Amino acid sequence: MSSLSIAFFEPWFGGSHRAFLEAWGARTRHRLAIHALAPRHWKWRQESSAWELAREVDAAAPPDVIACSGYVDLPRLHGFLPRSWADRPSLMYFHETQLTYPGGESERDLTHGFSNILSAVRADRVVFNSRFHLDEFRGAADQVLRRLPRPTPRAALSDALDAAEVVPPMPELAGVPVGPGGEGPLRIAFPHRLEPDKDPMAFADALVRAASRGASFEVELLGGHPQKASPEITEALARLAPWLRNSEHIEDRARYLEVLGRCDLVASTARHEFFGVAFAEAMAAGCSPLAPGRLNYPALLADHGGGAAGTGTYLDLPDLTDRLMALASAPRLLRGAPARGAARDAVMPFDAAPSSRELDRVVEGLAP
Repeated sequence: MSSLSIAFFEPWFGGSHRAFLEAWGARTRHRLAIHALAPRHWKWRQESSAWELAREVDAAAPPDVIACSGYVDLPRLHGFLPRSWADRPSLMYFHETQLTYPGGESERDLTHGFSNILSAVRADRVVFNSRFHLDEFRGAADQVLRRLPRPTPRAALSDALDAAEVVPPMPELAGVPVGPGGEGPLRIAFPHRLEPDKDPMAFADALVRAASRGASFEVELLGGHPQKASPEITEALARLAPWLRNSEHIEDRARYLEVLGRCDLVASTARHEFFGVAFAEAMAAGCSPLAPGRLNYPALLADHGGGAAGTGTYLDLPDLTDRLMALASAPRLLRGAPARGAARDAVMPFDAAPSSRELDRVVEGLAP
């Protein structure tokens, strides 16, 4: 097949969204044009970006394929695009959706979730970053639509999701160097931002309990601080202070990877995670994984059968505490080539190179 032209609309050109597009752009055999906005005011971006981004291509020739992330209201985008673009097929890539963020429905604005539903219905092909995300979106959307007056797009959405594809978000794993691990006590990386959906409070609880039973460790908090931390987050950070080596976001990529490579274990207590890019990067650096047996972690760790005893997925807070105790008693087991190689090998199927080939295949299936 000859090279295709793809116009990708991204209202949140930052973080994992930007990394995804840059990784795909560097590898795709097609011509990828990115139309993007700065990553700020996310709710307003979802409301207004269709109009704002469409203005950028007002006089442009139509591409072979229109693509966008889940931050775009796709029906609105089609309405604002030039008429000459009307017959071009569209692809929607969901990094995240707005239907399942932890908290009660009173805290959740279903307007944006319903926009995700209608966008999935309008797209000619829907792609999710994990099977877990696809399944969770299907269940949450069905619950919403069942409560609405008829007619609703339940059947159309079901058809769209039955045909949906799963392509990982192209984490750059092959270029992550494998480090030697820590020195001295067990060194633990917590790669998440300090927000309630990542539950750093549970992480602090487990470490405090393990320390009270004699465990020794060091902690690298690598996700940075929120601008306005809740009292619970502030209190959790204070409880972790005796073991902290770092609690600031590391901007320099090489330095960040170096720090990961000098950790023995990457731990998660997340309650909301659609893929786990930062966690996968830590495993690529050689960190043995310790994650809850929920969200996308079972899929991410499915090939980690050769890892050190006590790593992998845990059941609950007492199980996490027990595993931290056991691993802290023998950190050397996580510093040898077998354990570090097993961690890296387990996540390499999710690397950007195979993911790019998969997304190219999806796009080629849409080409007129």
